[in-house]
Amino acid sequence: MKVKLTVLSALILLLFHSAQAQMSVDPFVPNVNRITGIVSSGDNRIFILEQAGRIRVADLQGNLQPDTFLNIVGRVRSTGGEQGLLGLAFSPDYSTDGRFYVNYTNLTGNTVISRFTVNPSDALSADSTSEEVLMTIVQPFTNHNGGDLHFGPDGYLYIASGDGGSGGDPGNRAQNLSDPLGKILRIDVSAPAGYVVPSSNPFVSNPNADARVWSFGWRNPWRFSFDSRTGDMWVGDVGQNLWEEISYEKAGSQGGGNYGWRCYEATHPFNLTGCPPASEHIIPVYEFPHGPDCSVTGGFVYRGALSHDWYGKYFFTDYCNGEIRSLHSNDTGGVVLINYGSFGINFVTTFGQDRYGEFYVGRNSTGVYKISNSDCKPVAMPALTDSVATLAGSFLLSTPFHPELDYQWYFNGKLMPGEIGSAYLASVSGEYRVLVSRNDSCFNLSKTVTVLLGQQNGFEVYPNPAVDGIVNLVWSLNLPNRKEIEVFDSVGRLLKRETIATAISGTSLELTGYSKGVYFIRIIHDGSSFTQKLILQ
Repeated sequence: MKVKLTVLSALILLLFHSAQAQMSVDPFVPNVNRITGIVSSGDNRIFILEQAGRIRVADLQGNLQPDTFLNIVGRVRSTGGEQGLLGLAFSPDYSTDGRFYVNYTNLTGNTVISRFTVNPSDALSADSTSEEVLMTIVQPFTNHNGGDLHFGPDGYLYIASGDGGSGGDPGNRAQNLSDPLGKILRIDVSAPAGYVVPSSNPFVSNPNADARVWSFGWRNPWRFSFDSRTGDMWVGDVGQNLWEEISYEKAGSQGGGNYGWRCYEATHPFNLTGCPPASEHIIPVYEFPHGPDCSVTGGFVYRGALSHDWYGKYFFTDYCNGEIRSLHSNDTGGVVLINYGSFGINFVTTFGQDRYGEFYVGRNSTGVYKISNSDCKPVAMPALTDSVATLAGSFLLSTPFHPELDYQWYFNGKLMPGEIGSAYLASVSGEYRVLVSRNDSCFNLSKTVTVLLGQQNGFEVYPNPAVDGIVNLVWSLNLPNRKEIEVFDSVGRLLKRETIATAISGTSLELTGYSKGVYFIRIIHDGSSFTQKLILQ
């Protein structure tokens, strides 16, 4: 299967400048140790993974809960430098199903992917007896365990697996499709028990491949993530002795990509024995050499509300150097690097986000730190639209929400009384802007968005209001076969995305378990979109 580079460009253009003054990195939760993950469950908490096998909980003021959320120290081997409790992902429906997933090294040194549930009588703790082992991956060495877990925008669970360890991938496992090591795997965990392999996985029909494989050719993907707005995947892959790399996979990819290892270390030939042509590998969007740097720690694309200059940039660091850096695309097919400084916190093992998209980092020694921006402008951009939108029906405008910010919408230059949410459903053609301000007099005014609306809403939603969480959608236009259906909450956060690939005239939407309130349902097709307001009672 040939996979050619289609992201950003095969030509990497690098620009560099220092921006340390815009960033501060401050102690947030000091009394946690050997941190491997910082994860949000979607509420006002962050969950902190300690390598030894504990999950601790802190609120968004940095107060650490005295009791441990989950303690599986007795099941975890963490004596090796790269073994331990390495990954955590909450079910997209965690608020209703209470399920979460962990990746850890068991006492025999093998990788375990397990499902747990929250304690039904105490939401502040997990039921440690509820473990369901979904898979065990044999590890030939103690290093290169990968370990990260994330649910993708498609609702499937993605699992990062290193190449099995030692050095140079002596078993050539990363290029071997029948071996789960050196891969990113994708499984469907929506059933009450166990898991299934999605029928759309790229190697399902290959009898010589592990059907769980989504992509391959990874050495040790140490932290990957999905852009919460676009769904693009970003991966920090640890190099051998000379080069570290950042790779990118655009949302909507069909998978199957070969990211090069052990044939290449970043873009540089490493061991070409038995390797396919270079054109069949996907090269990284950015690479950097060892010097003071030694091991990449991947992060996230910033989609928070408090930092105007960071919006849309991918953040990462290096374990040894500790400099926090970001990448974003330029106008000529390359990427721009910004270096914010080291802040005296090297040995950073992980980035994390809270429910509002704000950033944290954890260290291999002690402490969680919060990253803040001293730039006074909060983000103010209609994040779900282009600058000009020619559409039918109504259109959802939104800017990222944060409780510290105030919002005021304007229509054709005039203030709209009472329109003070971070999202607004435009039903009249005209020019819209939003003013975002903070109580310390920091503010920002968004660009003007021109919305041109037709006479039809595109589809109907019923019942509306809905009581039991089941709503029906009926198209009032002859929409093409492929449609994307998205559900947003009242502040514009994407909660659900489904694809309809057949020429049907309607469908039902399962929203059971969603809180009472206002939601927006959007259908996208052929470059246009239609939005309707839904009330759940």
